[in-house]
Amino acid sequence: MASQETPNYRLSRWAGTDRILVEEFNDNWNKIDTALKSSADKAAALQTALAGAGNCEIKMLSYTGSGQYGTSSPTTVTFPKMPLVFFVKGKQSFMVAKGGESTGCVVLFEDPKMGGNVTTLALSWKGNKVTMVNEFGAKYQMNENESYWVLALCQK
Repeated sequence: MASQETPNYRLSRWAGTDRILVEEFNDNWNKIDTALKSSADKAAALQTALAGAGNCEIKMLSYTGSGQYGTSSPTTVTFPKMPLVFFVKGKQSFMVAKGGESTGCVVLFEDPKMGGNVTTLALSWKGNKVTMVNEFGAKYQMNENESYWVLALCQK
């Protein structure tokens, strides 16, 4: 019979003079098997939880504006897939919109002392491609002769 137990799982531990009993020996294996199964179940549950963590893929794009605007010169951005929401940033402009919607909100920082203007931008969609049109000027259409970056949050 075992004269000691391990501190964590209460497994039998024998001294050299102890008599080993089959029941104690098999009981140890059962305890080890149960502990391993519990650890494997917890690891599987964590993997499942991790797979559902977050609901977005982040996509970063960029384009260079042409300085053109209006119906005959739309600004077009093609996303890897339809975004849930996207942001476009130029030197003194910022636009935000939901994927699939017909308008975006544009903020223009024209004069640091005066603040900015807020306006809407017409959007049209064909699959994962958005077309932006404004008849007042390239800056209102996010298409001045400058670099723009686009941050898209897409459904995972």
